[in-house]
Amino acid sequence: MNEYGGLYMVYDKNSFGKIHYTYMDAIDLQYKGLSMGQEIVLTSYAAIDFSGNRLEGQILESIGLLEELIALNLSNNAFTSHIPPSFANLMKLESLDMSRNQLFGTIPNGLGSLSFLAYINVSHNQLKGEIPQGPQIIGQSISSFEGNAGLCGLPLEETCFGSNTNTPPTQQPKEENEEEEQVLSWKGVAIGYGPGVLVGLAIAQLIASYKPEWLAKIIGPPMRKSR
Repeated sequence: MNEYGGLYMVYDKNSFGKIHYTYMDAIDLQYKGLSMGQEIVLTSYAAIDFSGNRLEGQILESIGLLEELIALNLSNNAFTSHIPPSFANLMKLESLDMSRNQLFGTIPNGLGSLSFLAYINVSHNQLKGEIPQGPQIIGQSISSFEGNAGLCGLPLEETCFGSNTNTPPTQQPKEENEEEEQVLSWKGVAIGYGPGVLVGLAIAQLIASYKPEWLAKIIGPPMRKSR
């Protein structure tokens, strides 16, 4: 309730059944990453901006019940919880900013299906796992997800090793090193084997040509053919 006894962010219905909207005088809002001041704002403009405070603890699951919500900004606080999966119910959400908190866990997959989500920022938290792959999220800038050491997948350059299409980056170089070691080993054998054969043949030739006395004594006199 506001100070005049009315409800925020709703329209009024008079006794004649006609719907009319009232206006708020002005509002300062962080929307889609921009700080803007707006005047004569319709009360039907459903937005929550709690950014830049000292709020802490868990983010309420019940926020996911605000189906008319267009913008939600909880950035620059001290929230220590996961991102509520109920946020996937905010089908009209256009801007979501939860950057610079202490959020942990994974990003709910349902956020990837929010077709009106034009801006999302979860940077500088403690999130991990694969970023939900949806057209609205893949088109975001890298800065919207940076500062989370455990996050992977598009639009980040870090790949997720758990998927079937990706393999750990250390696996391929290891195989290549093993192949190189095998090639070098065979080269070493070939290099050592070639000269050894040549030296052996040369010694055999010398022995066969000169027949030194000590070898003749060992082998004995040449045998004569009998008639």
